[in-house]
Amino acid sequence: MKYCKKCLTTDLRPNASFTDGVCIACHFSDKEIKINSTLQLKKLQGKIKLSRQKQKNKGSYDCIVGVSGGKDSTRQAHWVRDRLGLKPLLICCAYPPKQMSEIGADNLSNLISMGFDIIMATPAPKSAEKLALESFLQFGNVCKSTEISLFSTVPRLAIELGVNTIFWGENPALQVGDAAVEGGDEFDGNNLRRLNTLTAGGNEWISDALDKEYLKGHYIYPNEIEFEKNKINIFYLGPAWDDWSTNENSTYAALQGLSLRPGEEDITGDLSNASMLDEEFTNINMMLKYYKFGFGRATDSVNEQIRKNIITRVEAIAIVDKYDGVCGDKIISNFSKYVGITVTEFWNVANKWVNKDLFHISDGCRPVKKFKVGVDYAG
Repeated sequence: MKYCKKCLTTDLRPNASFTDGVCIACHFSDKEIKINSTLQLKKLQGKIKLSRQKQKNKGSYDCIVGVSGGKDSTRQAHWVRDRLGLKPLLICCAYPPKQMSEIGADNLSNLISMGFDIIMATPAPKSAEKLALESFLQFGNVCKSTEISLFSTVPRLAIELGVNTIFWGENPALQVGDAAVEGGDEFDGNNLRRLNTLTAGGNEWISDALDKEYLKGHYIYPNEIEFEKNKINIFYLGPAWDDWSTNENSTYAALQGLSLRPGEEDITGDLSNASMLDEEFTNINMMLKYYKFGFGRATDSVNEQIRKNIITRVEAIAIVDKYDGVCGDKIISNFSKYVGITVTEFWNVANKWVNKDLFHISDGCRPVKKFKVGVDYAG
């Protein structure tokens, strides 16, 4: 395992790409310092204008913004409406009742109260439970099916509604270094279909788990032919913002009425107390990611701060050492009840997916790391 020379990204990240020992996100961050945000905004506006000229449903909404009700999507919705001057339709792939948190429901209600039009699509609850267990067993990922439905629902409904311009927030290639989704430029999101979450393992496991065709459609991302036929364009907003960051988005959204989860970093590992508010099982996924690849949520959080010169790499190492992989026992217990297994069974399955070169494993227990954060490790 090798670390980026500037941040704490490792070469074990799916689709990682290093040049001269430096990850994609850090290379872009160095260039970003020289970028004029006003020119970036004009560049984005030009792309939006060209995209909207090809829209089939001329009398419909100007665009679609995918939202969860969290900090980033709350600010995105405001930015598209108030800064770009567009009339957005918000689309949310909401979690089933047993999975959605009360905070998540409150935050979606808060968005509605701000005057936005929202369509919420929710997977069938029994199918969601079944796929949550299946994806955990087959991929060591408790949220794979919900993430697939989240990303797939937005373009699927865009095609049905005849609205061809879609906005997401930050570009994963530039934010975390996922080279597979790189597009023609920093705004191009049409390669989002190549995100590891959507491609790894294919869709056959979903077809095998669900016996009715209409239940499967919720999890199918439209193909490139459908995108081209319907002139669909996905744009990332982050590269046009001069103050895009976890902290800035959290502060802005909180001032707009977003409910947070303060003081829970020792339970969730979330340093912002503002990430993934709509449900709690994603915290398990962040933990499992850590056990698979040697980095987790805290790493992603401090990397952003390193690139913005808020903290040093040395300071970040201490934070990551304390918070990466943190996930409270109650969350794990709740998920186990949700999918119908015991906590011991949970750990026995989880340990099958742990990188044994990086962690010591004991039956029914949490893994223990072998490596030192920030130091290249040969195993």
